[in-house]
Amino acid sequence: MTIEELFKKDMSFKSVKLISLDEGRLEMEALVEECDTNPYGFAHGGYLFTLCDTAAGLIGYSLKSYVVTQQANINYIRSAKKGDALYIKGEALHDGRTSKVARIDIADEKGKLYCSASFTLFPVKGTDE
Repeated sequence: MTIEELFKKDMSFKSVKLISLDEGRLEMEALVEECDTNPYGFAHGGYLFTLCDTAAGLIGYSLKSYVVTQQANINYIRSAKKGDALYIKGEALHDGRTSKVARIDIADEKGKLYCSASFTLFPVKGTDE
């Protein structure tokens, strides 16, 4: 499966774009749409978490593994609203045989942090298997 096929299969959000994916590093961008907001008009926490979880999975893929999330932690720092451009950056902190750890940050164009997350990933199989 190519990264393009994996990304299209994995993402249900139309406005998300993969900017770069290198070994252990990722950049994406997204635009918060009406359907991504909660009743208060802010980006839903589940939307932000899903962006982070997807980014972590793609980082696992960049490390030549299909992974599932074993543990996750997210800190919500500020609210995003409809029309906000989000920049998602992630990096692998650990690339082990039985686990991988990734950190994901979502910020605006000025670098103001919306949330920061860490993921422990379980490698299910290698991408070459």
